[in-house]
Formats: sequence, C-alpha cells, structure tokens
Amino acid sequence: MSVAGRDMIGRIFRDTTLFGAMSEPQVLRVQRTMRQIHLEENEALFNAQEVADRFFVIVKGRVKLFHLSVNGSEKVLRILGPGDSIALAVMFMEQQNYPVFATALTVAEVLAFDNKTFLNILRESPETCFRMMAEMSKRLHGQLSEIRNLSMQSAPVRLARYLLANKSSGLGPDTNMVRLDASKRVVASRLSIQPETFSRILGRLIRLALIEVKGRTIVIPDVLALQAFIDEEQQGSDRAP
Repeated sequence: MSVAGRDMIGRIFRDTTLFGAMSEPQVLRVQRTMRQIHLEENEALFNAQEVADRFFVIVKGRVKLFHLSVNGSEKVLRILGPGDSIALAVMFMEQQNYPVFATALTVAEVLAFDNKTFLNILRESPETCFRMMAEMSKRLHGQLSEIRNLSMQSAPVRLARYLLANKSSGLGPDTNMVRLDASKRVVASRLSIQPETFSRILGRLIRLALIEVKGRTIVIPDVLALQAFIDEEQQGSDRAP
C-alpha cells in the first residue's frame, strides 16, 4: 500500500462516524478483517441477491447503487463517494443478500469489512451499538427527506436543487462549478427524470443564462438567480389546480 493510500485509509477511520463510535481496540479488530478492493470504471462491486457477508466504505472514486427493472432498464438509487458506507444495514436483515447492484462510476478504491466481526463488537458493547443506531437513524431520516423531495418537487426544481447542492464553494476559480460525478443519463436516473426531459431542462436553464455546460462541468454564473428560478417554479406548482 502506498503512503497516500495509508493516509486516505487513516482519514476514513478518523473522520467516518461509523468508526468514530468505536474504541481503539474495536477499530483494530475491524481493521484486521479489512480488505482493499480496486475497481475500474463500470466494474461491479456486487450484484443484487449475492450473499452479503461484508459491508464497504469508499476511500476514493464514486459508486452507484441501482435496481434493474424487468425490462433491464436501470434505476439509480444513490451515487456515493469517499467516506460513504455501502450495505451496512444489510447485516441486520433476516435475509442477508445484497438488495441492489453496486458498480463503480469511476476508478474507485473501496474497503471491505467482515460483517460477523462487526456484529460481535456491537453485541459486546451496548454503547457502541446505540451509537451505531443513532448513525443509521440519521441516515434513514436523510433518505426519507430525499424521497419526499423527489415525489413532491417538479423535475426542473429537482435538477436545480441538485446543482446548488453539488456546486463547489470558496473563493477560487472553481467556485460555483458542478462537476458531474456520473454521466447525464445516470444523474437523470438518480433524480427520477427521463433523459429526454433532463436534456430539455438543461437547455431551458442554458437559454435563461442560469447555467453554462462544458462537458461534465456545469457553471452557475449567478447562484441567487438559480435560487430565484427554484422559488418561481415552486410558486407556479403551488398555484396549479
């Protein structure tokens, strides 16, 4: 493992709430089960219904979670990045199989951890277990809010909010830029927008001079103007019969 690799992994254990709830001896036990996985772009981490004996934490890159419909079309559920865990809740399910597919959107580095070791630690330490429950409850609350937004907001509002939520910040030259971490088709699926509709909304935002598109980079010239667009769209939806 390179020095940079050790630094990145050390940061995961230091900054991730999942491991922050554990004592140092507990972290060492988990680390002994750790396996590093390198994924190329579009390489599968796991498939739906495979036996789920491990959970994962992303060190580098992006991974998408998705379902496949009966006709083979893909519905993207989440796009995850460094520090995010995958399949953590599956270890608490009665039937321990991965319920979704997980595939790398980019070259990625992922850490895999043994479920049995992790569960034993939780059984031995009620305090750690309660901290874990708090972390999972917070994550569930966020996902419920996300589902509510997807079901109640119009497609233009969902896309505009996505751009504002994912823009860079600060004072440098990259301020107010959104670098798409996936293809436009994948982002559209993530937002429950048809690809054709996604393209039409982008075109509309470009014509209104609210965004500029340069490949996978989207520039927001005026954040307040884009927020005003969201407010106007929502007011229009509220007035609709």
